[in-house]
Amino acid sequence: MKWNLLGNINLLIVDDDPFNRQLVINLLGKRENIHFIEAENGKEALEVLEKNNIDMVLLDLHMPVMDGYETLKAIKHEVKYDLIPVAIVTTDEEEMNKLYSLGADDFISKPFKLSELESRIYAHIEKSQYRKKYNELSKDNIQKSLIESNEKVSDDTKKIETKKSYDLEFIENSQKEIFYSMAKILSYRNKNLNDIQIVALLSKALSLLMGYSKDQANTIYNATLIREIGAISINKKLPPLYSFSDSDREIYTTSILSGYQLLNSAIETNFIKVAKRVILQSKEYFDGSGFPKQRKDSEIHNVAYIVSLTEAFNALLSQESYLNHKIHTPQETYEVLKANSGLRFHPKITKLFLNHFEYFIELREKIVKQNI
Repeated sequence: MKWNLLGNINLLIVDDDPFNRQLVINLLGKRENIHFIEAENGKEALEVLEKNNIDMVLLDLHMPVMDGYETLKAIKHEVKYDLIPVAIVTTDEEEMNKLYSLGADDFISKPFKLSELESRIYAHIEKSQYRKKYNELSKDNIQKSLIESNEKVSDDTKKIETKKSYDLEFIENSQKEIFYSMAKILSYRNKNLNDIQIVALLSKALSLLMGYSKDQANTIYNATLIREIGAISINKKLPPLYSFSDSDREIYTTSILSGYQLLNSAIETNFIKVAKRVILQSKEYFDGSGFPKQRKDSEIHNVAYIVSLTEAFNALLSQESYLNHKIHTPQETYEVLKANSGLRFHPKITKLFLNHFEYFIELREKIVKQNI
């Protein structure tokens, strides 16, 4: 993490317990570019926000005068605070969905861990600065377009369109880099970077086989890389994909909603559109028994089916297999995927995949060797 690139940061800590506020300050004290501002309750926090340029808020829930829930509502109600991430300090997982609906950007549990605290703050500040930069870029483009629209020369119009296209491409490439850097923080914590890359490459190969263009396949690849980015708000590794309990399903749902919300606030490029589909739908099943929305059949986009299938394929063959905690042979993997055609997976896509099963086995082996 390159903290110096973020410049000076104003971090607002809202907690009625001075010990908790001081603990955060002590943990992050070595980061000289972080300036700490304290508030004992929500009312004080809103006064601080009104008078200062705040980059991020750490918000406790249970406080006198104005608690964290009312404070969060008030902050998210103001458009001028839209780009300020708010991380809730709580260990209560049951409250997460409610808080997400109120606009919470993340959750941090106590006792604080320095590595987690730093990675969360860094990721949110970096994302916030990126959004500010490209919102300004978009406004600048609008102003230029309004001025240039008064010119009647057709060549000028073409130049405007070319610049818009270039700016959008630049924004999209920046989004890919920034969101993947956030996903890597998560993967290092969960030690699954190789699996993330393997599934992304397999998804790219399957999309090409289905007739997607190279550009579309590359977008699917980049979207697949960040498919679990919402887990950055969860303080433990995502549970096994194939053998989870009802409580595990809630954890996955929280992760999905968090990831979707994270991307939903970004500029709507094609990459963001595809990534949101992957995040929101790749745990949905063809027969409607998946989650979070119990979509089925054609309600689920093909890119989500692609990722779901390649993720299962890799999981069954990996040393950390999610089904019965055993490594499956290629033949066993084939049979599991075939048995779930029309249930978990799209039958036509599954049939195409199984018709080229040996190719994907060989491709995965090559990818694994390159990543070792």
